[in-house]
Amino acid sequence: MNRIIKSLTPFFTIFFAVRILAQEPVTGPEEYFPLTVGWTWEYNTYANDTKEEFVMTVEIEKPETDNGTTYQILTQKDKRGRMRSFLEVNEEGIFVKKTGLKKSFTPEVFAVHEPAIPLFPFNLHNDLNIDWEGKLKVAWIKKDISLHIEFLGFEEITVPAGTFKCVKLYFDQTRDGERSEEYAWYARNIGQVKYIGGTYTKELTAFYKPTIKP
Repeated sequence: MNRIIKSLTPFFTIFFAVRILAQEPVTGPEEYFPLTVGWTWEYNTYANDTKEEFVMTVEIEKPETDNGTTYQILTQKDKRGRMRSFLEVNEEGIFVKKTGLKKSFTPEVFAVHEPAIPLFPFNLHNDLNIDWEGKLKVAWIKKDISLHIEFLGFEEITVPAGTFKCVKLYFDQTRDGERSEEYAWYARNIGQVKYIGGTYTKELTAFYKPTIKP
């Protein structure tokens, strides 16, 4: 069960030379994190310890309602299995209420955040510092979690999909005394471009916007 909990790292985060750009305000909830159904991203992903590479696909799927609340669904798939994130969206940002992890030949296992854990804040500014505390519940197991988020400004980075001007976020998470640090880059009208976490790194190789039917 502990292995399942450790694998449930936040969605949606090879070093390249980067150039820090002038600060500017960030407006619009979907400018850097599109939530329209049909958005799809493909990432070249590798484990930080073994350097094993694999392809990860992330997609915004149709919303689902659970216990009277409707959630946006962000699905991540790779050779390890599938993870679905149930997203809450409000004026402050995007939050993960629960995640469902499914591996081959095993039923989906859900982990619930109490309360919903921040994933992407909307009101980004130079002095942004978010501190959150809560619990992660899987079956009968509960773990204490604390999360610190900082907005590190704008950077221009190059990944296989191209060169993008991005907002950069820093995540410092502690789970029952076990600490992990993550960095995530998001480009306007594109979404997450790069992620560096404790267990793996991923870089955008392709993205597909929803098809608009006449």
